[in-house]
Amino acid sequence: MARWLLRTSSQFAGDRRGTIAMLFGLMSFGFLMVAGVAIDYSRVIHMNKLMMNAADAAALAAGGALLDGRLNDEEIEELARTYFDKNMEQAGGKFGTYSEPEITVNRTSGDIVIASISTVPMSITKIAGFTEIKMPVNVATSFDQHDIELGMALDVTGSMRGTKLSDLKEAAKDLIDILMPDSGQSNTVRIGLAPYATSMNAGSYASVVTGQSGGHTCVHERTGAERFTDAAPVGPNLLKRQSSMSCPSATVQALTDNKTVLKTAIDSYVASGMTAGHLGAAWAWYLISPAWNSIWPSSGKPAAYGAENTTKAVILMTDGIFNRQYESGNGSSEAQARGVCTEMKSKGVAVYAVAFQAPSSSQALLQDCSSGSSFYFSADNGEELRQAFAEIAKTLNNLRLTN
Repeated sequence: MARWLLRTSSQFAGDRRGTIAMLFGLMSFGFLMVAGVAIDYSRVIHMNKLMMNAADAAALAAGGALLDGRLNDEEIEELARTYFDKNMEQAGGKFGTYSEPEITVNRTSGDIVIASISTVPMSITKIAGFTEIKMPVNVATSFDQHDIELGMALDVTGSMRGTKLSDLKEAAKDLIDILMPDSGQSNTVRIGLAPYATSMNAGSYASVVTGQSGGHTCVHERTGAERFTDAAPVGPNLLKRQSSMSCPSATVQALTDNKTVLKTAIDSYVASGMTAGHLGAAWAWYLISPAWNSIWPSSGKPAAYGAENTTKAVILMTDGIFNRQYESGNGSSEAQARGVCTEMKSKGVAVYAVAFQAPSSSQALLQDCSSGSSFYFSADNGEELRQAFAEIAKTLNNLRLTN
């Protein structure tokens, strides 16, 4: 009996067929589990990407509304939820579900936080005891609370008559509303206006910048080594004026944080004259230049270049060709504008350029003047012009996502 058991056990041990089948079965199960886990994991990742994209869109939309200043907190929250849900519709329940997004609006810090949790049911991974995977998503949008000094060179020439000037006024006032909300603002924003046409109306500053008293208050470019710089208008750097030059009614407005003053000035603009665009560029720069502190009132004195937490920027807008200059030795109006733009950019000034139904030559000029492709805008109608100015305002506030 003992010999039979020994012989039988030896035969069983020598039979490899059952062992191989068992091993193959175990390996197949392992491969199946690995493949199943990979599929479930990819579904979790895909769901997470969908939610991140939806939260990004919701946060940016809500952040833009916060900057715009026209919606209250509840309306901003509802806007964010609408954006989130609309973007999640593409998931269609295919990968999982998500919790109602929690939205936090903080006007003091300028932050908006979108938070939600995704739930993705497992398939093969259920065998390992995981019936579902939950993953939180948190996205925040915020904007830097830095001070802003902005000079706007606005075209009020004859070609801007009618609806074009009305569109410009609305776009400029929209920008003011975004940068200067009625409440919740913790930074200082000051804006100056340089409406230009055939010349620049310096208003009450004319006698100081030209060294001449009496007569009209419109000025043109200066000559000499500092003709394209922001050197203070003293001695050989005084600006010039001619008795016969055309004088637009709109005057220069020094930096101010008073929305009413700015909007009243903009509403008073009348279109007439030719396009001395280089004067607009230069005076928009003078408005934010610390070299001109002796000219501007105390409330309008710009900060020093490189001042901590201060952004200096200029908007140069036109619908036409720069075609009026006075000092031929300085070159054409376009050449002078390029010189001015180059100099102010070298001082760290951000130059935004907006072409409003402008010809190709002017578009090329404005592209050269701008601080880069993201600083140049082309608008074919009033709505696009308003969008361009709104985008500039949001960029100045550095709206950004912080995940």
